[in-house]
Formats: sequence, structure tokens, C-alpha cells
Amino acid sequence: MMNRRPLSQYAKGAALAAQFILMGWLAVQQSSLAWLGALLLALPIPGLLRERIYTYQWASMLVAFYSALWLAEGYARPDQRLEAFGIAAVAAIDFVSLVMYVRWRQRERPAPKAESDAVSG
Repeated sequence: MMNRRPLSQYAKGAALAAQFILMGWLAVQQSSLAWLGALLLALPIPGLLRERIYTYQWASMLVAFYSALWLAEGYARPDQRLEAFGIAAVAAIDFVSLVMYVRWRQRERPAPKAESDAVSG
């Protein structure tokens, strides 16, 4: 019988890949503000690698903020619309991957035993 990989591991891989794409894109920019953005995206990396649910939860809010900023940038500057919407799409993929990791990880955990099951009689 084949060992199946849990769905949460696929979401983890997609989230980490999208996170590194966003950080890499921001790092090649010539703005100090872009470097600050890349550093902020690097903050959750240790917790993501350790598979801490709490880190996935707050990182998804951080990435949602980035996605909203890039969507606003695309509407504000029509000449950079394609680039901004592309980065917003990567941020949206990262957001969905982070949220799905938390959801699937919760489903994969064994259910805790109820106290009524442990106490008989």
C-alpha cells in the first residue's frame, strides 16, 4: 500500500514557495521600503518551517495586507498594473496556501478523547 502525503504538506510547500517569490521580488527592488517589506515577509519563515499553526495564522494576515497593497498599487499606477497585479496574485496564492495549511492540519490531527469516554460508570 502506498503512503499518501497529507494535504497540509502540499499547502506548506506552496506557501513557502510563494513567500520566497515575494521576498525575492522585493529584494531586487532599489527601494529601501521594498527591502523593509522583504524583511517583514522573512519574519514568519522560522515558524513556517517548524510548522507552527499560530505562525501560519498571523502570516496569512500579513500576506493579505501585502496583496491589498499591490492591488491598490496596480489601480493607482496604470503603467505598472501588470507587475503589481502579478505580485498581488502571488500574494493571494500565498494567502490561500497558508489558510489551507491551517485548515487541513486541523483535520489531520486526531480528535481528543472526551472525558466521558475516559471515565466509565
